[in-house]
Amino acid sequence: MKPDLAIYYRFWVTEFISKNEIILLCFGVIILLLLVIMITTSMSKNKRLKTLQQLNDVAEESNQLKNAFIANMTHEIRTPLNAIVGFTNILAETDNLSREERMVFLKEINDNKNFLVQMINDLLDFSKIEANTIEYNDGDVDVNALIEEICAVENAHPRPSGILLEFVEKLPQCRLMIDRVRFAQVVNNLVKNALKFTEQGSVRIGYRRLSNDNFYFYVADTGCGIDEESRRAIFERFVKMNYNIRGTGLGLSITKSIVEHYGGGIGVESKKGEGSTFYFTLPAGIEYKEYGKF
Repeated sequence: MKPDLAIYYRFWVTEFISKNEIILLCFGVIILLLLVIMITTSMSKNKRLKTLQQLNDVAEESNQLKNAFIANMTHEIRTPLNAIVGFTNILAETDNLSREERMVFLKEINDNKNFLVQMINDLLDFSKIEANTIEYNDGDVDVNALIEEICAVENAHPRPSGILLEFVEKLPQCRLMIDRVRFAQVVNNLVKNALKFTEQGSVRIGYRRLSNDNFYFYVADTGCGIDEESRRAIFERFVKMNYNIRGTGLGLSITKSIVEHYGGGIGVESKKGEGSTFYFTLPAGIEYKEYGKF
């Protein structure tokens, strides 16, 4: 290349770059953006695939739980119905039964009837929660009176273990703006669960206020305890900790939904072989306003 031509060429390139550096810069940014988009799209695609796989795994697990639940419900419904029919036939067809024998059979019929009613109520509540149609009728609830009433009902019929439900900690006064039936349902579910799995020792219920003014309720037992793996799933629907003990596997799931409706939280602390403490919190905001703080 001749000297003059070489100088002219360098001058032209320099001038072109100088005049078009903004265009070149924009072009470089576009290339970088395209690279970022390509990488992001690839990552997003992989993430979506991973998410779809996770959703598929969750759906499969849910389907297995539902199948186990249906199979369990078939058994749970058949057992009390057979008992009711069987004992009713004995009472109807046997004339020489003593009063004590009749009372035993009547108690069995009544217990199985109560279990069926509870199971049907759990199924109805579960379906309402799933459809988001469950109703809450909030009103002024005296917490101390309600828990004392629950203790009186549970302690009215002595258990073979001799265990009583003890109300061990409370505030001098406490009134909440809450659905009384649903609040009682939460407490009853935790209490009955504790009594069901406790053969010796004690079952204690209580509540207090936390430093943030929220309410902390607990039911503590000295039962069989729950291992760590089971604790992670215990509030999930269709989950039963012991399939040898009657129940729908929905009670704790329903309890969790009710507590969360009021902005609270629920949990469990447990040690295998030593016992469990189920607890739930409710926000200070549901305190009965006309009553005021104490």
